Amino acid sequence: MDEKHKRVATLFLDSRKNEDEDFWDWIRKGEIPDKKSANKFFLASILDYQIHAEVAWGNARRLAEEILGDPNDLWECITSNSKSQWISKKKEYSLHRFPKAHERVWRIGNEIVTRYEGDARNIWTSQKISAVLDRLNEMSVGNQISRMIVGALYDTGQISGPGDVKADIHITRVLGRVLVGEILSPDKATEITREMNHENPWLLDRPLYLIGKSYCKKSNPKCSECYLKTECSFVNNESITQITINSF
Repeated sequence: MDEKHKRVATLFLDSRKNEDEDFWDWIRKGEIPDKKSANKFFLASILDYQIHAEVAWGNARRLAEEILGDPNDLWECITSNSKSQWISKKKEYSLHRFPKAHERVWRIGNEIVTRYEGDARNIWTSQKISAVLDRLNEMSVGNQISRMIVGALYDTGQISGPGDVKADIHITRVLGRVLVGEILSPDKATEITREMNHENPWLLDRPLYLIGKSYCKKSNPKCSECYLKTECSFVNNESITQITINSF
């Protein structure tokens, strides 16, 4: 790992010292969530792809607390509909722009009911990260979402051990712009974060996400306000900035 990678990794890790401990909805650091909270967290997590995170988590709250009345048995409530009945409610519930994303809420919910007694906590309680990832993979939660779930559980002290970043568009854009001036593939971003903090790459995830959300936007990034500006290849290459600022 070159010196620039080391400096950038240090900036990311230092930024975590001032992070909000209540970053994740429904689960808190040092507390074991109740069943209702854990299930809402899991619902929001599986909706959190290909749409803005705020929308996904807001839709989960709206479904669980407003539409369904905040039931103690969320997944049983969802799967009390037949699969076809659930699919027919896509427009009414408006949980996700993709029909398959709406459908998989029922499919994964059915797995939680049949395998884990309707309680998402049973997926991770007293389990190693590798075992949790295996269980999420068996439910076809998706690689990146699975990484986010175990990372959130690590952040809040539910499980221990290292994990990978969720290499979403924020992370591939920010890391790519800073290090090489162009967007990275998810695999390359994962590889680089493993090199930058091999003991636990997940610790780089939230700083990267927050920079992407707050400063390093696809268009009109707020480069002058970003604490990475002195290290950023994108900022410090005028030709790249002028030509490609709206391209990734």
